[in-house]
Amino acid sequence: MKPKVKTWLRNVENGNIRNFTEKILARIKEETPDENGYYKDLFSGIHAKGISTHQLRDRTGISHQSLTAILSALTDEGLIKATGEHKINDSTYSIYMFVHDLEYRKRLIQKRKEEKYVQWLKKADDYFEFMDAQTCNMIAFEQEKNKL
Repeated sequence: MKPKVKTWLRNVENGNIRNFTEKILARIKEETPDENGYYKDLFSGIHAKGISTHQLRDRTGISHQSLTAILSALTDEGLIKATGEHKINDSTYSIYMFVHDLEYRKRLIQKRKEEKYVQWLKKADDYFEFMDAQTCNMIAFEQEKNKL
């Protein structure tokens, strides 16, 4: 686990919230049942499991752009997982839950890396003009292998 992730988790656990990332992580953790299925406080259990992007934005006052960047970073580290969607009018918002299990976090991190790698492969064609032939061939091979 990266040092920054340990710091985020320690600060959230101690209630010593120092930045927006820790603020968002704390809110998500509050809305997620613990390992035994219990909520942190009695009233959290009234809500659907997890918390939506819309709810996080409303409750924290963080801009949508900053919020989505933080959610992406927390997802990259396997600390949270999108578990569903919440619709308001014509907008759809992801619902997130905190991930307690360390082994599951590791699998989520690996899956996220693979997803980003595939996204990168899809965009690589746009930059072939800046690459040598060998690099282009290697990328083309990977694209074929991944059926892109």
